[in-house]
Amino acid sequence: MRAHIQIWFFSGILLLVYGVLIAGTGLWELAAPPAHEPVLWQLHAPIWWGGLMVAMGLFYTVRFRPR
Repeated sequence: MRAHIQIWFFSGILLLVYGVLIAGTGLWELAAPPAHEPVLWQLHAPIWWGGLMVAMGLFYTVRFRPR
């Protein structure tokens, strides 16, 4: 019998990879701020959204991993 891999597992991997990239970009911007800061830059949205995407990606990857 073949085991089926659910699409949510791949969605979790994708969220995890994108979250790490976005959070890494946000941390880079925190370490080396831009010359002209955008509006609401002090909220550090890429760090928050990247962290949220990493958390959701980990959840989906662990929850729906193939067994």
